[in-house]
Amino acid sequence: MGNLGNYQLITTIAKKVGGPMVLLCATLGSGYIIGRTIEAGGKRAFKAPVAAFKKWNTPCATKGQLFRVVTDGEDSSGLKLSAGDEYRVLECDGDVILIEVLNDPNSPYFVSSEFLTTISDFPAEDTGKVQTGD
Repeated sequence: MGNLGNYQLITTIAKKVGGPMVLLCATLGSGYIIGRTIEAGGKRAFKAPVAAFKKWNTPCATKGQLFRVVTDGEDSSGLKLSAGDEYRVLECDGDVILIEVLNDPNSPYFVSSEFLTTISDFPAEDTGKVQTGD
């Protein structure tokens, strides 16, 4: 072994694969395949958090709407609503709804959409999020 180092290694590999042009084509081809594989994996890895963010960031379908209580009810946290009470939806996240009961100084309250549908005119099919065509 001399002081040729990597040059000697490259010439040895080039001889084994059939010459420098074959080595160049093999290097370019494998680089292209590896690059495209990494790109595809990167796209897939990037799409998952973006889709989750879009789902998380969708607006509340009933936000700002007023609803009237039609029958008395009490939820598991102790919130009592009477027939005739009105509430406004402030925010929602899945089944959890943040409401402001009008003329109640202790508002706002977190309640489930299931509770609201049983005592008021809150829409039963509303899950708290706007459905998107993903």
